[in-house]
Amino acid sequence: MLSYFRIISYGKPYFWLGAVAVIALFVSTLFGAASLLSSIPFLEILFSDETLLSPAKPAAEAGFSSFKDYGYYYLQTLIIEYGKANTLLYFCFFLSVIILIKNGTRYLASYCMAPLEYGIIRRMRAHLFSHLTLLDLQYFAKRKKGDILSIMSGDLETIMQSVISTVQAVVREPLTLMVYLVTLLIISWELTLFSLIILPITGIAINFVVKPLKKEANLGQKILGELIAQIEEFLTSIRIVIGFQKEKFEQKRHDSLNDHYTNLQISIRRRVELASPLTEVLSILVVCIIIYFGGLLILESDGDLKPSEFIGFIAIFSQFLSPIKVISNTISKIQKGIAAFDRFETILNEIPRIQESDRAVPIPGFESEIRFDDVWFKYEDHFVLEGITFSLEKGKTVALVGASGAGKSTLADLLPRFYDPTKGKITLDGHDVRDIKLADLRRQIGMVSQEGFLFHDTVMNNIAYGIENPDREAVIEAARVANAHEFIEQLPQGYDTILGERGTLISGGQRQRISIARAVFRNPSILILDEATSNLDTQSEKLVQQALENLMSNRTSLVIAHRLSTVLSADLIIILEKGKIVESGTHQELIELNGRYKSFYQIQFGA
Repeated sequence: MLSYFRIISYGKPYFWLGAVAVIALFVSTLFGAASLLSSIPFLEILFSDETLLSPAKPAAEAGFSSFKDYGYYYLQTLIIEYGKANTLLYFCFFLSVIILIKNGTRYLASYCMAPLEYGIIRRMRAHLFSHLTLLDLQYFAKRKKGDILSIMSGDLETIMQSVISTVQAVVREPLTLMVYLVTLLIISWELTLFSLIILPITGIAINFVVKPLKKEANLGQKILGELIAQIEEFLTSIRIVIGFQKEKFEQKRHDSLNDHYTNLQISIRRRVELASPLTEVLSILVVCIIIYFGGLLILESDGDLKPSEFIGFIAIFSQFLSPIKVISNTISKIQKGIAAFDRFETILNEIPRIQESDRAVPIPGFESEIRFDDVWFKYEDHFVLEGITFSLEKGKTVALVGASGAGKSTLADLLPRFYDPTKGKITLDGHDVRDIKLADLRRQIGMVSQEGFLFHDTVMNNIAYGIENPDREAVIEAARVANAHEFIEQLPQGYDTILGERGTLISGGQRQRISIARAVFRNPSILILDEATSNLDTQSEKLVQQALENLMSNRTSLVIAHRLSTVLSADLIIILEKGKIVESGTHQELIELNGRYKSFYQIQFGA
């Protein structure tokens, strides 16, 4: 149940509403019990053929029997004074008021619980998303996006349906049980104790049914995550699937996961549905035993339990069983919700590897030099960078060249602290980047990636990403620098055109130029260009290259390139091979060195 209370703790800002709801539910339950309890004296006195005499006021004694005695006393007094007909009229009015208060307070409880229930799930979703923004790239590289999406949507929905929606029942039903238990004790403590002795039979049977639910629900959510991941992967790679004619292969993968998930859900549903009829059958069995025992008390005792009281006892006890039934269903639902919450917490328990140091200092800007000092890095066990040392002076360009897998992108990712070095350090103006405030460090850096990712938003909002009400003229000027203004103006709504998911409504070269415009608008001191022209045709490459030259003008740049045409004028070219620097120098120096760089150059230029 600790998981349950951790879920409820998300509703802390709304606990005052919960307190009002608890009070309202308690009042509603009291008046519900009163409506049933008040009928017992009428069965005994109002319709009795005996001649009523002036009653004697009972002695003030503590005990269950004194409540009954006082009830009989005051009711009999009313009948003698006003007559049976008038007393019946008063009773009907009294009962109507009780029912009105009971249902009014019940609605008040529901009214107050709604913000609490939905507030909990809102805060859980916000907490999870906030934590995701703190996690490093290594976490996302290891975990499937579909699994995260499953937790963000499916698991939170399960928690909502299975746990949050039961909060009112968790509060109301125990209160109802308590009030009805006291009421039953007032009627007959012997019969009540006997009932409580045989009731655990129901609880044991229900526990046997619902105990496996958590394990099955947890497995079900895991399979759902894999199913969503497969669908997401299929949609992302649809061109490859069709091109390689692997539609049937993907269908088979989908069917296997879908069938597994469906079978688990069927098993869970059957267990949940079994709880209710099983509870009802066992409850009826318990009632039959109680009727037999209560009948013996009436027939063989000295008259402490009257027939009218016994009828009232059975009526209230039937209501007493209803909360037990609801609680058993609620427990089975909660087990399923807690399994989803356990998956929710697997993300929250991930400790961000990139954290801001307590001694982190702010920096106003980039002044002189970036230095990689004997930098080593590994993702798991194998080092992908080994002993990297070089400097990048302000206003200069350093190019990283090498085959795929040489460690170029990993090296560039260390500068904005997407990862931290395993050994060694990176300094900016003499400050270890781990000792600089993250916001200040990343504010100095602009990035243009190979993919040129765009959001499902307008051109304007993509260029001025994250800025509310941006300066339109500044956006247009950034687009001009990126050689993007001309084609943007030709779009259906110009700068207000929605670009579609990942910018699929425009060409690759156009996407890249808008990405460059985004970097221009940010106006960073340092640029990281990660193979920004590698996926473009010759004409698009020329336009993008010109835009990149405009962007790099008077800026410090770290350029990753496969195409050497983009780095011939770099101030320093570094050749990486298996995570190590094997050559470095200017274009001319490396040509004269007659090593790896010259081989690359000859292959690309045929010289």
